[in-house]
Amino acid sequence: MSGNERRAHQRFEIQLGAEIRTAERSFSAATKDVSVGGACIEGPYALEETSAIDLDLFVVVDGVEEAGFPPLTVRARVQWTAETDDPAVAWRNLAGLRFEELDEAKRQWLERVLARTS
Repeated sequence: MSGNERRAHQRFEIQLGAEIRTAERSFSAATKDVSVGGACIEGPYALEETSAIDLDLFVVVDGVEEAGFPPLTVRARVQWTAETDDPAVAWRNLAGLRFEELDEAKRQWLERVLARTS
């Protein structure tokens, strides 16, 4: 991202559990960062740029899904993909996602989760 580019939404470094569903497969992933507008995820499989996916996000504490936050299910569009060569990460495939069709309840879920990181 160049110095002239501005994000529409502030991003927060937060790791949420994620379940990805594409036309080809379903798999688990995790977020690297999240905003009200989208997320960066890392997972075991590469996603196709511009493809639409279904995404469930889970708040996880000490490896267990937190009961106070039911999963958020949202449709997302893959904006970009990359592969990391960082040997410290379990999954090497990265993707930037833009959330689509967020209603007020979904936006509030995201805002509540993101407020916990501040």
